[in-house]
Amino acid sequence: MIALRPDLKVMLASQPVDFRKSVHTLSALVSEALHTNPYDGTVFVFRSKRS
Repeated sequence: MIALRPDLKVMLASQPVDFRKSVHTLSALVSEALHTNPYDGTVFVFRSKRS
């Protein structure tokens, strides 16, 4: 469950992502693309091609 709090950051991916990737691959993608820690409490939202 995601707790709503005033300092919650939500990042939405603008490019579609292959959902066959594992959570580790997605976290590496976040780390490389945004140069940030994917485990810092920010919520990352990915979308598929058919979104």
